[in-house]
Amino acid sequence: MLFLQFVFILAGGAVAWMALLMWRADSREPLPGVTLWIVGFTAVGAASAASGVAYWVGDWARGFASHLLLTGGMGLVWLGIRLFLHGRVGLLVFLFVGGLLIGECVGIYWFFFVRESYQERLTITCVTLLLLSMSMAMNLFYAQLGERAVTAAGLCYCLFALLNGLRTITILINPDNLRYFLSGGVSSVVTVLMVVSLIAAQAAHLRMIHDARLEDAEEPE
Repeated sequence: MLFLQFVFILAGGAVAWMALLMWRADSREPLPGVTLWIVGFTAVGAASAASGVAYWVGDWARGFASHLLLTGGMGLVWLGIRLFLHGRVGLLVFLFVGGLLIGECVGIYWFFFVRESYQERLTITCVTLLLLSMSMAMNLFYAQLGERAVTAAGLCYCLFALLNGLRTITILINPDNLRYFLSGGVSSVVTVLMVVSLIAAQAAHLRMIHDARLEDAEEPE
């Protein structure tokens, strides 16, 4: 269990490091939406770190804070994608993301502080992540399918959604409230692969920033 805690802390650091690289790439002339990517991925890294330090600071970090940081961060990333690709966030998109995150926050709070249920929290978070990641993937595919970095990011989010669903199913089939991510060998492996797919998505985002810089430099004055 301690080994997996270390893995989550390390993964949180890797995600935060990639967010720092995004900030450095975008620091001189900020592009639309990239700030939301940076804040969102930083929140995702904090979620992973919270799961890692829960052994020392208390179960609230893993059972409550990590869920909200993860989904909240992904919601910010999606809004950033809309800004980056379209230059704006439509009212319906904003209301959808906001309503989804508020609903999840209420559910996670209820099933942690009022009627504790790990399986219920897991299901709520899984559905929220599934909707967010698939929406991001479809938005990326429809926007600029010819751009390799954009397509790669979309594929990474599709993979993230698939792994998230598989992990949830394996844990629900073989539940163990005391072991969390170790509810089966498959769920442990899938959890690690989810981190890998998310870092790969960050790398694709970083490439999108560099490609946008190149396009701006090539445009005639």
